[in-house]
Amino acid sequence: MYNGIMISELGLIVHSVVFTMLFLGLMVAVGFGVYTSLALKNPKEKEHLRNLKEKAQSDELAKKQLEKIKRRNKRRRKREKENIITDVIIWSISACLAIAILAWGIIPGWMDYIRKDYVVYKGEITVHKQMKRSRIELEDGTIVWGRGDFDEHDTYGTVVYSRRTKQFLGGD
Repeated sequence: MYNGIMISELGLIVHSVVFTMLFLGLMVAVGFGVYTSLALKNPKEKEHLRNLKEKAQSDELAKKQLEKIKRRNKRRRKREKENIITDVIIWSISACLAIAILAWGIIPGWMDYIRKDYVVYKGEITVHKQMKRSRIELEDGTIVWGRGDFDEHDTYGTVVYSRRTKQFLGGD
């Protein structure tokens, strides 16, 4: 109950949980990407290269092997330069997406739920019934997502919705 009106916070909780899971999934993917890019720099390979440099001063075979590894690394660096731009774009898009999910999905949803920051509106409404995303348009132009028990013919009613996410919570 909120101000004497029966409400259901389930829609708000589902909204917040879905965006939280989306954010966590993105962070796992980013973490995996960072791990794989860092794991390619093998410490054993670096140690082997150091040992070869020491041996190359006196051993001709070690010198040839060192030159071969240097040529291979040079080719690898050349190929990786082409991928740097792609990596920068992917990391930038991931960072922007993470910030957007936080700013428009997670923080507002949990703030509304924790603070019970709900708005009670009483007045003219317009109900738009759609397959996936029904909504109620209030007289002041605010769009509330969800419609509850209202149908398309209702023009007046009391609507309770969350302040930041505009999720329908209840009404009569």
